[in-house]
Amino acid sequence: MTHTSRAFVLTAALLLSGTTFAACDVPADPQIPQGAAATGADMLKAKKAVEGFVSEAEAYMQCGVALAQQERMASKMEKVVESFNQELRAYKAKG
Repeated sequence: MTHTSRAFVLTAALLLSGTTFAACDVPADPQIPQGAAATGADMLKAKKAVEGFVSEAEAYMQCGVALAQQERMASKMEKVVESFNQELRAYKAKG
């Protein structure tokens, strides 16, 4: 392989790997409204935000981060989902 070919392959690999590194960003916590004061639209928006957070968190955990980081993210996911579920129950309770 010539020097130019190696440089091209290395450059292409670096450019393509950028998409992999983007998935390694820690996702931002979603905003979850207080269920007792929220509207249906607020809760639907929060549901979509939580689903997006979970999807981004799963991608983060699969991008090659250390096991300890994966465990912290899994714990954070559980807390976010439980927080949303608590607020959803409060929203439904106000009937």
